[in-house]
Order: sequence, then C-alpha cells, then structure tokens
Amino acid sequence: MEAIQNYKSFNSNKSIEELQYNILKNIMRLENLKLELEFYLTLIDKPIFKNNMMNLYERLANFKSEMKDIDKNRVALLNDSYKHNNHISNKIECDDVACDNFFIKQQDAIELKTFNFHKTISDFKFRLFQYLESVFIN
Repeated sequence: MEAIQNYKSFNSNKSIEELQYNILKNIMRLENLKLELEFYLTLIDKPIFKNNMMNLYERLANFKSEMKDIDKNRVALLNDSYKHNNHISNKIECDDVACDNFFIKQQDAIELKTFNFHKTISDFKFRLFQYLESVFIN
C-alpha cells in the first residue's frame, strides 16, 4: 500500500458542522504534538547515548533546533486553524456560491498546510527515531 503523497479536497459539499469537525480534529492533533515534541526534547537531554559517538551532540543540537522550528510552525498553523474555525460559522450567512467558495477555499488552504506540515513531521520523526536507535546505549 502506498502512502498518500498529495492533498485532495473533499470539502465542496460538506456542511458547516463537517468543516468545523475537521478543523477541530486538526487543532487537537496540533495541540497534542506539543506534548510529543516536549517528550522528544526531554529524551534527547537524557544520558542514554553511547560514548564517543562522532558528532553526537551536534546532531542532537540540530534535532533540537529542528524541533523548535517545527513548534513555531505548529503554533502558527494552530492560530490559523483557530481563526478559521471562528470564521467558518459565518458560512451560515452565505446565500450565494461565491461566498460558499470563499470558505471552501479557506478550508482547503488550511487543510493543505496541515497536510504538508504532517508530512514534514513524519519525515522528521523517521529521521529522529532512526538516529536515536543507532546511538542509544544497549
């Protein structure tokens, strides 16, 4: 089975409740990611690594820096998602196709950002786990 590589929108015929549900689901995932990143930072700071590993501390520092960047992006995406969730209730007042399309395009943009962000997170976790596995004390 091949992983999904590109975002595809299915929002054109969704109700307001479905759109809000999807945004709230993304918000929850982004909020939970904060705890996950904090755990990885704690793990990296523990004395659980083999001695004399070449560039160990530089690589760990790079992962820490990358986590801080990821967290900044997480917060920005979370703020965008909260704003969109607050605005989406205005879709109720839409009485024409142009208005509906505006909210659908906003939803698609947020979902595309979220999709790409989670692809980045998956890649980061893969690299982090692979590296940590190679440097843990047996």
